[in-house]
Amino acid sequence: MLAMLSFLVVVQILAIVFMPSIIATDERLFEDPESTTNPISYVLLILGFTLFLLMAIKLKKRWILTVFILASVAASIFYILSAFLSPFISILLTSAMLLLLHLYPEWYIIDIVGIFICAGISTIFGVSMTTLPVILLLIILAVYDAISVYKTRHMVTLAEGVLNVKAPLLFVVPKNRDYSFRMDQISISGSQEKPREAFFLGLGDAIIPTILVISANWSLSAPSQQSLGMTLPAFGAMLGTYLGFLALMIISHEKPQAGLPFLNSGALLGFFVACALAGIKPF
Repeated sequence: MLAMLSFLVVVQILAIVFMPSIIATDERLFEDPESTTNPISYVLLILGFTLFLLMAIKLKKRWILTVFILASVAASIFYILSAFLSPFISILLTSAMLLLLHLYPEWYIIDIVGIFICAGISTIFGVSMTTLPVILLLIILAVYDAISVYKTRHMVTLAEGVLNVKAPLLFVVPKNRDYSFRMDQISISGSQEKPREAFFLGLGDAIIPTILVISANWSLSAPSQQSLGMTLPAFGAMLGTYLGFLALMIISHEKPQAGLPFLNSGALLGFFVACALAGIKPF
């Protein structure tokens, strides 16, 4: 639990560090950061991505799943690196990371790359939307996550498919030091004969609440925590995320759980409380 929590903390701190460089690029994903239609575009993107992966799993086209995910990861890594480095260096580093992921997808490699991707993507989306569309996004995705895990269960199917092609879309925390993610054939639906040897957390569970942290940090005129370099609402969203995570861990009990209802609710609660304390309107 502490390891998973530390991933969330590192992702959000790293996203705060990334924010000035991402903002300096003047590249935004949405033309109007205040538009409430932005969350709809984001959700449609997620639905399309999910549908494609589920079709590849159903058709048992493992190579399509692997190629599509690695290509998406490579594009994300390059986009993030290019905010700090020249295109040539970015291409070299992206190629090296992609090669490492393909040839040696051990759990610690997956986790390191996952932290970098989460921090970068959440920063890119966070600086592209003000707080109102981000709040709507968190509410919509919390509901969607609950439905996809508890009702349709297609997110469980997707998670198993991603895990078994060793794709870097989840954090992995082994239960013992001898564990090898590369060698593990994983089932998270509860049908496995032996207990799972690792805990898993989707990268989206780290990315989505962090979008609110970044959005609050650049779009709101609020008192800053001088030692931390962030606004009070952003700091509140961070603390709320961690409280939501602890609530998730308390009820988890080794069964697949929808993380976003807990994490997003915590982030939103912390954000609104911090806005009240700072004496500002959140939107």
